[in-house]
Amino acid sequence: YIFFFLQGIIFLEMADENFESSQLPETREVLCENLHIKVRYLNPALADQITGILVAEKNIKDILQLLTTDSLLEEQVEQAVASLSESDTELKESLGTVLYQAVSVYEQELCAQVTGMLLELPVAVVSKLITSDKELQLAVDKAKNEYLSFIKVNGNSESNLMPIGNFTLSREKEEIGEVIYEKLSIDHTTEETSKLTGMLLQMEYQDLVKVIANPELLKMKASQALSALKIQT
Repeated sequence: YIFFFLQGIIFLEMADENFESSQLPETREVLCENLHIKVRYLNPALADQITGILVAEKNIKDILQLLTTDSLLEEQVEQAVASLSESDTELKESLGTVLYQAVSVYEQELCAQVTGMLLELPVAVVSKLITSDKELQLAVDKAKNEYLSFIKVNGNSESNLMPIGNFTLSREKEEIGEVIYEKLSIDHTTEETSKLTGMLLQMEYQDLVKVIANPELLKMKASQALSALKIQT
């Protein structure tokens, strides 16, 4: 469908290069929608952000070139991912939601811990893990083994932070997770509660404190996480 649509657009452009100005916005919007579909295939976790970067300040011909040249699109998708800010909280939450779902396929008991560990990796690396089952499974196994090894050796440590390789897990955060789990279990099934708690634990510690102190905020965050969960499933 997309192929024939693009052929039609190219034909029209060759037949008449002088599009009426009133037609341009609509044509651009449709092209962007089709570009988003292709980007989502390459990188489902960051499709919205990447598409936004790719179409910014580009004309219709540039977007058409991306749609019709796979190698160019793949190259620019990689560049877009590399340009994303590592400190973008919203981006991290978006990645965390998708990553949690992906990790849960290979590890359920320690899903939240493993997801948190993997989210400490650069955005480009996390993005690649999400799109590669083989690499994700290897990363999950490695993170799980490092976590269990640390617990075995330092299980009785009084330290609040548990460093594992390049990762850091907070015991305080785990305690908050228990509180969140208890609160969410009132309105959700056991399976939903476990998944929602893991997703919410991807938030910063300071934000988690605010969430457990404000029932309405917790309800809103849980609702957002549940919606994202349903979209992914």
